[in-house]
Amino acid sequence: MARVAISKKTRFDVFKRDGFQCSYCGAHPSETVLLEVDHIHPVAEGGTNDIDNLVTACWDCNRGKGARLLSSVPQSLEEKAIQVAEREAQLRAYYQILEQREERRDEDAWSVAGIFLEYFAMAAMPKDAIVSIRMFIERLNVFEVREAMNIACARKNSGYAVWKYFCGICWNKIRDAES
Repeated sequence: MARVAISKKTRFDVFKRDGFQCSYCGAHPSETVLLEVDHIHPVAEGGTNDIDNLVTACWDCNRGKGARLLSSVPQSLEEKAIQVAEREAQLRAYYQILEQREERRDEDAWSVAGIFLEYFAMAAMPKDAIVSIRMFIERLNVFEVREAMNIACARKNSGYAVWKYFCGICWNKIRDAES
């Protein structure tokens, strides 16, 4: 039976599922790490390209599963060029996901700030307040932080009192979650 190549979409889906991290050693894409898709159950032993049989592996870990030393396998310039191109594509995809996460975090922080701004009919929020809101969202989640802001706005009547009460609620939630 001929070996069937894994599609680029399936490769990307496996990388995304595994957080662009080698399942064996935890390496992320960089100038020196190339990620590949590895078969859990080897194709030679009847393994398939089903996504449940695939994991993300760095080049070293994937080759390390064999019996030969990596240094004994010569690599042509063409193979090196292909690896560099693949590494660059992985880095672009990885950075795109990181950028999307940052954009989502900013949107989440501004959704919480919007509650405060609407309550006090204000047009702007200090940058350090947004930084604090983002930190709370990272330690809790956006829904708990929104709830804390709604509670603070409902119970206090001045901007400073609301902010102080909001921060207190969030810190108490963080302490409760850690204990």
